[in-house]
Formats: sequence, structure tokens, C-alpha cells
Amino acid sequence: MSEDISRCDVILKAMVAMAGADGRLDTREVSLIQEIYEDCTGKVLAADAVSRAAKENADTVFRDSLSALAPSLDHTTKDEILCAAYRVLLADDRVAGEERKELHDMAKALNVSEIHLSALLEELAATLHQ
Repeated sequence: MSEDISRCDVILKAMVAMAGADGRLDTREVSLIQEIYEDCTGKVLAADAVSRAAKENADTVFRDSLSALAPSLDHTTKDEILCAAYRVLLADDRVAGEERKELHDMAKALNVSEIHLSALLEELAATLHQ
């Protein structure tokens, strides 16, 4: 498997984990995941692929695999993963406590400091509100 496919897969799984953190995967989140995935990778993703990824995430502990991958990921890729997950967190205009916890757990699994995560989210929020 090429590095790009692994990166794409990790971004997808992070977004699906975030979407499912509040216990459901709704159509707005699926559409946003498709859009972000295409923005990040340049590849089109079918809705059924999002559903399959959600099932796979349910079958494994995503953060454990994220922790295992963290040493091999560069800072840019880690930021992309967290930014994509954060955009999905905002998709339903409601931030559940479980979603916020999931994002912080992802950052911890990626060895990203709270300070860096806060700065990253602040920067992303500013660009999303322009």
C-alpha cells in the first residue's frame, strides 16, 4: 500500500470516528466527509465507503491504530487529520462532549500537544468563518 493511500485511509477513519463520537452518523456528516476527503486527497468517495469505514471503526479501536501510526506521520499529516476531524465535529452545528473528547483523544494519540491543538483549531475556525 502506498503512503498516500495510508494517509487517505487515516484521514477518512479520523473523520468517521469523529462523526460517530456522538453515537450517530447522519447524512450531513457523510456529505461533509465526502467533501473533505476529496479536498484532502483529490479523490471522490462514495457514501457507501463512508458507511463501510464507520463499520470498520466500530470493529476496532481507532485511537490505538492512530497511536501506532503516530511516529511515522509528519506534522502536516497530523494537522490534516485533526483539521478534517474538527470540520466534521462542526458539521451538525452542535458540539457534543463526546465529540470534543474524541478530538482531544485523537490529538493525544498523535502526540500533538494541547497548545498546538488549540492553535490549530483557532486558525481553522478563523478560516471557516471567512
